[in-house]
Amino acid sequence: MRENAKALNICAWLALTLLLSFPACKNKDTGVKVETIDGVTCVHNPATPLYPEKTVTFEEELTFSDKDETGEIRLFKPGRYIVDAQGHVYIEDDSDMSIKVLDAEGRYLRAIGRKGSGPGEFGQISDLVLLPDGRLLVTDFETRRTSFFSPEGEFLSSFQWKKFFSQVHLVTDSSYTVNETVTTEDSRELWIKTIDFEGEELAAFGKFKYPEFKMLTQGQMTFATSIPYSPRSVFIGDQLRQLLYHCLSDKYLIEVYAGDGKLIRKIDRPYQPPPVTSEDIDEFQARFKERGDSPFARMAKEMEIPKVKTVTDRMIVEAAGNLWVKTNEDRKDGDKTFTAFDIFDPEGLYDARVWLEFTPLFFPDGKMYRMVEDKETGALQLKRYRVVWK
Repeated sequence: MRENAKALNICAWLALTLLLSFPACKNKDTGVKVETIDGVTCVHNPATPLYPEKTVTFEEELTFSDKDETGEIRLFKPGRYIVDAQGHVYIEDDSDMSIKVLDAEGRYLRAIGRKGSGPGEFGQISDLVLLPDGRLLVTDFETRRTSFFSPEGEFLSSFQWKKFFSQVHLVTDSSYTVNETVTTEDSRELWIKTIDFEGEELAAFGKFKYPEFKMLTQGQMTFATSIPYSPRSVFIGDQLRQLLYHCLSDKYLIEVYAGDGKLIRKIDRPYQPPPVTSEDIDEFQARFKERGDSPFARMAKEMEIPKVKTVTDRMIVEAAGNLWVKTNEDRKDGDKTFTAFDIFDPEGLYDARVWLEFTPLFFPDGKMYRMVEDKETGALQLKRYRVVWK
């Protein structure tokens, strides 16, 4: 009996060893192949998601009013917004360049900052980010400055940029990871850098790709506009897990970097990019028609637009760590246009594909938020939704 038990234990150990040694065999039924190349985990997904019938709906919970409890208007022109883990909402108000704070029930709490160039004031807000210790970080495109505020909204400090930064991807209590733009006479370079809170460079993720530009010179002036569907680097940060996702949008390959800039994972799947249609070109050129014979209208008419669309222009990470890739695939249903979103789980597996009329934004409280235009007044209103999967 002891010999039989010993033999069974050895067989079980051998079976487990073989299973762990061949991850591709483990994923044979799903069509997913996982391999490690030069220390990087490569996840090769099939063209079909693991759960092709999976769907998501968003049930409206709350509309955040522009008025306080007394009926006084507090929010005039909402712009960027973020939400903390308690559901408190921070909304940029472009009317007075302040940040309005509302609680999870929509009650007005306070305003942070105002239009200006002094301490705690803003010229043009470009990003709002909450640090792990609760401080609010605000980047200012116009004054080229980063400011810090306490959780109660008190101005703490600021520093002036030594270079040109944009789009905050990741933050710690002492640094942030951002885009750095280097402009020359005929080109622009895009770097991802980690900067401390005095503006000093700590680390570089590397050099990435800017979108291609059409340029036109008239007299002493040079005008430029990006070419639609030209390949470019698209990024999104997963703050909770300190991961940075990157897609060079001419192919379906997503790179995952750790917070220290090390490449740790690659995710891909077979993909056939949709063609650029004449309707797409007409829609692009229509944006410039109101400008008549302006340089931008001329560039739009003369521009050579690619024959096929890029994979994506935007990615999103939800609280659970799932990555949403907003593709450039659209389909019409009457007067509505739906866009395909590919969803990957935290391990990089192609989990589902859903079609939505809008781009969802997720925050640490696990809810979805979006700005909706009021049908009667035309004003923008922020709404909160519960996420329901089926």
